[in-house]
Amino acid sequence: MLKKFLKNYVLGRLGVYSVLLFLFGMFLYALSVVYFLQNGISPLMVSIPIGLMLTSGVLFLIDIVVLRNLLVGREEIRVESISGKRVAVGMTAYNDEECIGNAVTDFMSSPIVKSVTVIDNNSSDRTSEKSIAAGAAVVIEKKQGYGYACMRALEEASKVGDIIVLVEGDETFSARDLKKLLPYLENCDMVVGTRTTRELNSPDSQMDWVMVLGNIVVAKLLQIRFWGIRFTDMGCTYRVMRKEAYEKIKDKLAVGKMHFLPHMLIQALKAGLKIIEVPITLRKRAGKSKGVGNKKLTAIVVGIRMISLILFS
Repeated sequence: MLKKFLKNYVLGRLGVYSVLLFLFGMFLYALSVVYFLQNGISPLMVSIPIGLMLTSGVLFLIDIVVLRNLLVGREEIRVESISGKRVAVGMTAYNDEECIGNAVTDFMSSPIVKSVTVIDNNSSDRTSEKSIAAGAAVVIEKKQGYGYACMRALEEASKVGDIIVLVEGDETFSARDLKKLLPYLENCDMVVGTRTTRELNSPDSQMDWVMVLGNIVVAKLLQIRFWGIRFTDMGCTYRVMRKEAYEKIKDKLAVGKMHFLPHMLIQALKAGLKIIEVPITLRKRAGKSKGVGNKKLTAIVVGIRMISLILFS
């Protein structure tokens, strides 16, 4: 009973909370320094933030050294062939008539891909017509929201393929990257892309230094929560997964807004799925961004929601 409680409610969370405690201690220490420069300072004012930082270090070591060694065992390398598996693409779209045709054609022309289904999230333009003309099936998702579109894309792709591919229909992602994502699926349940590799990013893509830094910070919090994984990007839609892995988490997917992607990763990790992150190419978005894009305030709000998921879900 105690072991189950520690694994479900303490392991990982203790590490994340210790990091936040350390940052809070640093903040108090900085305030103490400012106060000292202005008015002088008592030893007690310095000892409190230092004590918080030392405590956070102890808690962090307890989490990653003691609890993980006791509760998490090492696993053998998994090798499970994906040869002969059908690959189905679920592509989200919202008012993407300028680019959806090219995005569909790119993936439809790949010999790896069996089908492409576009999830039209109540577009007011000709997104559906352009998708059908390019050879895709189209499904209308009436619940408005990026997360709802992603969940519907996963569900529709699972009806057709043994391997599910999730992408956006804005031409930022390339079908060529499937050749490097899919081989890793032989060793895990899900492969997610990362857009934080500068050499693979178009200079005019939306991943400026603020977006890269923000994604890395949030990703590292998730990495601490589920120690042993490696993440650098929480907001990359491009991911592939086995159908049987999706079946394990589909009933737990519930976030309909922009912070769906970390929610999906958290549910997958809580279900014991193995995830590998791989760098992908990122091209300039065609058309106007409807998501976070270059909206810094929106990005901050989404980032806060992502962090709250990591802390409390």
